Amino acid sequence: MNRISKQLAITASFMLLSVFPALSYAQNNAPDSTQGQAMHEKHGDQNAMLANLNLTDNQKAQIKQIHEGMRSKAETVKNDSSLSADQKEAKIRDLRRDTHEQVKKVLTPDQRKQFEENMREHRDSKQQQPPASK
Repeated sequence: MNRISKQLAITASFMLLSVFPALSYAQNNAPDSTQGQAMHEKHGDQNAMLANLNLTDNQKAQIKQIHEGMRSKAETVKNDSSLSADQKEAKIRDLRRDTHEQVKKVLTPDQRKQFEENMREHRDSKQQQPPASK
């Protein structure tokens, strides 16, 4: 069970990192705009996990750079034919964990606390949903 929780946390972290560009766009629009509402519906609670962190432009830029680095490394791992599927999965998991830690270092203590709370809520809501089929 603990392994599943860790995997969910890592997956949620990766998903969060993949929506940072969308968050940046969403924060520049009025919260009640139709487009912002559509994005929220499309990405579920992911935008909500980040939106209330009130990231500065500098933080957004740093996080974007971290995310791009992770994406590049993940592509390298995915394209490495010398690795088995299990090895690739393990390396990607490690990359996600490292990326999550790097992002946390960019946040203020209050933002980290809120981010972790948002992550917990997201994990809890995911555990209540039936598993997705592959």
